[in-house]
Amino acid sequence: MRIALVGPAHPLRGGIAHHTASLSLALGRKHEVNLISFRRQYPSLLFPGRSQHDCSSSALVVPSVPLIDSLSPGSWAEAGRRIEAWEPDVILFQWWQPFFGPAYRSVIKSVGSRRRVTVLLYCHNVLAHPEWRVPGRRMLERRLAKQTFRVVDGFLVQASSMIPEVHALCPGALVERVYHPLYDFFTQWDLSTPRVEESREPELLFFGNIRRYKGLEVFLRALGILRAEMPFRAVIAGEFYMDPRPFHRMAEQLGIAGRITWLDRYIPNEDVPSLFRRADLVVLPYLEASQSGVVPVAYLFNVPVVASDVGGLAEVVVDGETGFLVPPGNPKALAEAVVRFFREQRAVLFRKNIEEFRLRLTWDGLVESIEKLADRVAEKGRECGAD
Repeated sequence: MRIALVGPAHPLRGGIAHHTASLSLALGRKHEVNLISFRRQYPSLLFPGRSQHDCSSSALVVPSVPLIDSLSPGSWAEAGRRIEAWEPDVILFQWWQPFFGPAYRSVIKSVGSRRRVTVLLYCHNVLAHPEWRVPGRRMLERRLAKQTFRVVDGFLVQASSMIPEVHALCPGALVERVYHPLYDFFTQWDLSTPRVEESREPELLFFGNIRRYKGLEVFLRALGILRAEMPFRAVIAGEFYMDPRPFHRMAEQLGIAGRITWLDRYIPNEDVPSLFRRADLVVLPYLEASQSGVVPVAYLFNVPVVASDVGGLAEVVVDGETGFLVPPGNPKALAEAVVRFFREQRAVLFRKNIEEFRLRLTWDGLVESIEKLADRVAEKGRECGAD
């Protein structure tokens, strides 16, 4: 097949850019791929970080054409013309934010008005994370998503919990549930030796850009409880997308500031392996989520995970086998799960189970799911109907 893949790629940074590049490489092993990326992804007003560009000294770079400017309808039309001229069989869009809906819809309608092509959406989220309580925001997001979904043939989702979300916006849609594959490209920067069970304080890792939904306050309060239960070190690694000062003050008030290493920056690729190699446990106290790209990184380095039981996390963090699940927003339960992991000496068993589980998390498996969904579309046709 000829597949036009649309999504962020280098020099843009972040997990979805990594996902796009890795998916392009995997698709390219069996199909012809043309990757269309963003010339401008977010306007500065909507991006809370310091930079949208990857600062890694050695980045994951794949061939791409940066065409789409999220604020320029002219660029959307140009992307549509480029894709149409290439004559793909499938257009596969990365979807994580309804803000991009108008651009995607413009591209789809431009190509589809002249030529029948299968349109697929890979959904990292259905709607954006609820960062700000802005009146009418959710209504607008649903409207943008619904308008885009109407011109899509099939959807790939990373959690079963996302299927009813898609159907609420596009009844009868064809949906394929997939696993988020391992970010195995990180191993090219892994110069460390295998983990050594040395005599040291257990190390907990909270990883990723720090946003409200990720539950950092819950993590800090859990560390305050842990303080009386066991020795530990905690590493909080990721750029703050909000004011970090209240969290530093909280750590001081809880008496745990001296046990925390703060890495308030985007973590470049070459620094990721050492953080996970040192970690005994990755902690994801999310308040809400559909899935997390941190879990595949943890599993790549064979690190167990304690996570909130939200969204589809229970589908990849198998409670009592590869980690523990706890109720969201519950510092006491989170602390108890961490204590249980160390006191019951679960590390060896969990790591063995992770080695087995991660066999499901392959890029080739994802490519097969995309092929399967394209075949289902060919058999059944479009359900939502273009307006």
